Amino acid sequence: MRPKPDLTRADIDELSIVSNQCDLRHDLHAFVEYVRERDVKRLHRSNELNKSDQKRLAKLMSNSYLREEVEAEGHSEWITYVDELALAFKFTNYDTEGRYMGYCSSEPSFPDNYINVDTKRYEEFIGLPLIEQEKKLQDVLAKNYLDGMNEFYDTSVLGRLSGFSTWGSATGIMPGLNFTSVRRFLIKVLQSCTPGVWYTTSSLIRYLKEHHPFFLIPENPKYPHEGYAEKGRYGNFQEQKEKWGMGMQISEGDADAFERVEGRFVERFLEGLPLILGYIEVAYSETKYKGRLPEMNRLLAFRVNDMFLHVMSGDIIEPKVTVQPNFEVHVESELYPVRILAQLTKLADVVAKDRTNILKLRKKKVLTQLSEREDFDVIKLLEKMSGQKLPQNVRIELDEWVGASDAFTLYENVVLLEGDRNLPEIGEFTIESITPAIKIVHSPDRLFAHLLQKELIPLRIKHRSSAFTRLPDGADTAFPRQDLSVSKSKTKAKAKAKKRVTIKREVRITFHFPAKELMEEFRNGLIAARCPVAADWGKLTLSFDKRYESEVKKVSKKLLDYVIKTEDIL
Repeated sequence: MRPKPDLTRADIDELSIVSNQCDLRHDLHAFVEYVRERDVKRLHRSNELNKSDQKRLAKLMSNSYLREEVEAEGHSEWITYVDELALAFKFTNYDTEGRYMGYCSSEPSFPDNYINVDTKRYEEFIGLPLIEQEKKLQDVLAKNYLDGMNEFYDTSVLGRLSGFSTWGSATGIMPGLNFTSVRRFLIKVLQSCTPGVWYTTSSLIRYLKEHHPFFLIPENPKYPHEGYAEKGRYGNFQEQKEKWGMGMQISEGDADAFERVEGRFVERFLEGLPLILGYIEVAYSETKYKGRLPEMNRLLAFRVNDMFLHVMSGDIIEPKVTVQPNFEVHVESELYPVRILAQLTKLADVVAKDRTNILKLRKKKVLTQLSEREDFDVIKLLEKMSGQKLPQNVRIELDEWVGASDAFTLYENVVLLEGDRNLPEIGEFTIESITPAIKIVHSPDRLFAHLLQKELIPLRIKHRSSAFTRLPDGADTAFPRQDLSVSKSKTKAKAKAKKRVTIKREVRITFHFPAKELMEEFRNGLIAARCPVAADWGKLTLSFDKRYESEVKKVSKKLLDYVIKTEDIL
């Protein structure tokens, strides 16, 4: 029975800390949704995503820095990584082999290479519980380094450390190594760490050397050819004094050989899978490296977080949905709750993305869902998600929206066609027939050209948003025409009679906060005090009705960690 790791705590005061600022789960779903909504054609020569698609994708990703990266570099390594991950999941598929366009072609080309989406596979995945989704994500990343290489040779998408020379990488012990099991083993070792505590990487390497010296390369590896056995277990690894210098073989007999081979792998593993998944943070030395390449003893410390341990124990915190009186829907979740957000984004606009996703219910979106699904019950859906009754004002308003949806059906990008009962060959354009002579149709340009071709002399009228356009004299219509003389007399009568009305005034107060943390505490206090409050996370403001000012002052006094002073904006 080997002992659990007893790792040394690290001092990180003079180190450079790196964490993953992107949410891989969010970005994977954003990518798949993007490519399944449009025809995405890959570049003819390189088979990469084109710059225009990368720009649009960068706006959908979880980190705004990606937009700057695409503008500056013309592409994003992170977006490319997510693209490859979607392919590894088999959510997407496209030609990865290419073809040679003639005898003189030295590289393959990829003509008309469009990305296809396996919708059934993807829908099955997002229908799984979050913990099952996470296990599948771990499994794909453990089996794939996504570029065909491994941590010895290629730098992680978030990493800084270079790799060994790939010369001879298809020979020796390398083809026989099971990197999938190695990655899973190291993830298991990390489970013994206390979340939030920084540990030295050297103590982890020392533990592996003492208790698991063959975790990576077997003691007696199988060689595909007898000649490879002469160089031994470390025959694939050479160091260099400079990047393009002569390689120097690492000998298994050297006292520090484990640190120079397995130790380098551990450093590169830490800046790979666990960092990409957001399970850990790492800390690098900031001093200039002067040793032999590839670099070693550069990633000096790491720490795991609570989410990692919750995932590994299968005890993640389930998503919590809260509907606020200001029509905001707050979704708190350790992992990106794609299934819940996919449902909510059909009803609401995304206001903020973070550990807590904030959405705002929109009438137009709710009405669209009601028009598309007769059995749709928006109140029942939101109460099922949140596990509690909706705020009374939200419920009343949603009831009014539902009532409004019963009065009409909302159509978009359509036109009204008025004509004879037997217009030829317009069935393919018809969405719905209101009467035999009046129909709702799509594709108006094609339909107009079709009617012209049939020599039917169609008339196309475009109405203004403020008033209907008058039809020319002689035009036939089933709708009543306006009597101008009557209209003018009615207008004059309206001008003479003035109506008495009362306009009600509501005074709202807006607090501007200097920091998100204080705003979050203040907002939670107001919610606990049952004070309706509207939050704008982009501007860091909270707004509430003036009649709740006394409750707000009480909340302000309860924040014992702050001395709060309010100033009016002039």
